[in-house]
Amino acid sequence: MEKFKNVVWDWNGTLLNDLQAGVDVLNDMLGRRGVAPLNVAEYQKVFGFPVIDFYKKVGFDFTKETFHEMSVDFVETYARYEGGATLNNGVVETLDALNNQGINCYILSALRQEELLRGINTFNIAQYFKAIYGGNDIYASGKVGRGLEMVGELQIDPAQTIMVGDTLHDAEVAEALGFTPILYSGGHNDKERLSQIGRVIDDFQELLEIFKEYGDR
Repeated sequence: MEKFKNVVWDWNGTLLNDLQAGVDVLNDMLGRRGVAPLNVAEYQKVFGFPVIDFYKKVGFDFTKETFHEMSVDFVETYARYEGGATLNNGVVETLDALNNQGINCYILSALRQEELLRGINTFNIAQYFKAIYGGNDIYASGKVGRGLEMVGELQIDPAQTIMVGDTLHDAEVAEALGFTPILYSGGHNDKERLSQIGRVIDDFQELLEIFKEYGDR
């Protein structure tokens, strides 16, 4: 097995601890439409992609408004909560350790590029990443397509690449791109769901152990 040389990070829920913000935003949106709220555990069990399917599952009525209208509502509502989000525990220390080991770090996110860059700059961590690839629209779609662009433009070897994410969709994206998925249990999907499809870590120190494990082979 080849030694891993790259880590492709998801942003929301993985590097950024915005789980509670995600729940609060959803419940605000549901409340305005007269739909019952979800607690964190309920949210983690149903959150997923495509986002339109998730919205249908939690009770949004697409006979009354369009997905575009809901997407605009999400962006505007999220802006009111994102200031309370922080980096997940151990993120900076992990990025620093990986950089010191010569591991290349990248970000691949469904979040719109300008919003992604704003968030990363808020925490002064842009220097840890070789490249940052966000989405092209507000619909949280096209992550595989952006990933293919990233691999092609930067000549990343998928066989030497781990993708760290917090959702089932991140595992699907990793599979589509030929990356090895590592799933973080502290984000938008619960550990039970994640454990069914891939290797799960509870903290980022475990990621450093994985690099040591594969590096010693």
